Amino acid sequence: MERGYWIKSKPIYTSLVWHEKATSHLVLASGIGGMAALKLFQQMHPAQPVTVLYARYAQMEVDYSETLKKVVPDNLHVFKFEEDLLTELKSIMPHMRMGLRIYVAGSEGFIWDVAKAVKPFGVDDAHIMKEQTDTLARNVYCVHCKAVTKSVTTNIVACCGCERMLFVRDHFSRNLGAYMGLMVDAESPGELPAIEEIYP
Repeated sequence: MERGYWIKSKPIYTSLVWHEKATSHLVLASGIGGMAALKLFQQMHPAQPVTVLYARYAQMEVDYSETLKKVVPDNLHVFKFEEDLLTELKSIMPHMRMGLRIYVAGSEGFIWDVAKAVKPFGVDDAHIMKEQTDTLARNVYCVHCKAVTKSVTTNIVACCGCERMLFVRDHFSRNLGAYMGLMVDAESPGELPAIEEIYP
């Protein structure tokens, strides 16, 4: 049995909790992840500086920006797209100091896009607090052509690069921020098992 918590590489996510010994805090959220950010502020409002980057999720019309403004009136940055948030993140990271703690809430794809963005600045993903919200959709790395197919909800998917039909494994690569995808009909071309939506 491949699915489940027995897979050592599969990430484990928890609810966001403030690091009391931090010198500053950076909260990043996307879409429904805004609710997780609000719950974080319900715990307390840290004495240390807090910066919040929030991306509205236009496809689902999810927007917590107005509520977040009431909680973080001075240092909230709102973006229409996740790509814009990641660009801003990369621009502010060189100015961050030792003792910074990073908190991320959103889809799994967003979480690992953030982890990849901060890695060049010496931040290991183990030091990022992560809360998965919204969809269970997966980014899938094709071991054949190295393309990454995003937001996969089914057990089998056509690779966005080579168009091979890939079986979505539970093995997860933190470096790639994706699950491994293997050609499902390599031995019997065209013979595919049932395609099911299992990561809604």
